[in-house]
Amino acid sequence: MSEFWTRSPRDVDPLSWFTGPSAPLVFGGLALVYGSSVTALSMRSGLVAWFDGAAITVMALGFVVISVLGRPRDVPAALTPMVAALLAGWIGIALSAYGRSANAQPIELWWAPVGLAFMIAALAPYSSARRILVLGSSSVVATAAIVGLVPTGVPPYWPTLSVIVLGSGPVLVGTVAAVVFAYQVVQRTTNWARDETRPTLSSGVLGEAAKLRILRHELASVGEQAIPLLRAVAERGTVTEDDRIQAQRIADELRAELVERSNRSWLDAVAARLNVTVLDAEHRADLMTASQRSALLGLLQVAATESEHGSSATVIQLRRDQDGSTAVALSTDVHFPEGRRLTLLAPHYFTLKAAVDGLEWETGDELRMRFRLPAGPDEP
Repeated sequence: MSEFWTRSPRDVDPLSWFTGPSAPLVFGGLALVYGSSVTALSMRSGLVAWFDGAAITVMALGFVVISVLGRPRDVPAALTPMVAALLAGWIGIALSAYGRSANAQPIELWWAPVGLAFMIAALAPYSSARRILVLGSSSVVATAAIVGLVPTGVPPYWPTLSVIVLGSGPVLVGTVAAVVFAYQVVQRTTNWARDETRPTLSSGVLGEAAKLRILRHELASVGEQAIPLLRAVAERGTVTEDDRIQAQRIADELRAELVERSNRSWLDAVAARLNVTVLDAEHRADLMTASQRSALLGLLQVAATESEHGSSATVIQLRRDQDGSTAVALSTDVHFPEGRRLTLLAPHYFTLKAAVDGLEWETGDELRMRFRLPAGPDEP
């Protein structure tokens, strides 16, 4: 349960559009338009308008800082840029409040708290629900303090407590909405990815079908050599020296094939038909569970069949680490447009993420990922 509070939506779903850099820019655009519109419609001029313009500029810088969090990275978003962005929001609130005090603008028409609420909402995809709760609560307190401490210059229409509630209310609403959003996305995505029914069923169907195709191919290659020899011996009724030599050759080839097959993992067996190069000297692929095999096979099949260029070359490397786990790196030259990448790869990504440790996805139009397979019970 605690992980739903400590993980961010970007951690559990790095493929979706709202975890990229676009969301903060959208929220920033809304705050910029709203603040500029209210300032223009309120007919503010002179020094007061300059304070509002400075507040809008500072808040815009905060949204730019947040957009940096949406860039591809292998580690969770750091706390420092989030605090820096909110500090910019608090400075914007203070500047706008000072300008409002000189103009005696009604508190219910004040745009700055809405802008700060948008900023907290922009943090939601990259921050955990617990972190948003702390940062958002601090913003509510800071806004309430600024509203209560900055004088208005004229007797207020509302009581002081009401002014504080009206000023900090939008920030409180934005904080609650962001916390609920982050918690729900993490909870629902994590529970969906942990559903063992789909991967187990897919592994059984896909694994047995692949084994059957490979077995049929091998039996056919053996039969093409042995059946004509057996038919000739049966028709003659005797075994000649040439028959013995040919039988010995077939036996040697079959023995070599069996030895070579014993040195192949399940991944090697399906690599040829998917145009995959496997670097697995220690046969670490055979340690994968049914769920891991199913998810990885699904990704490889998508890369092999859905490339916009019609074909792809994929390299997958497995090696043993000191702790007994297996490090896996996968890279392919397949190019996916944005929409197809999300539609085709997201189901396999979530399935694989639930079955392995430390899955890292390099965002882009090419498929690049790294993950670890936990050490099995027999690993030292």
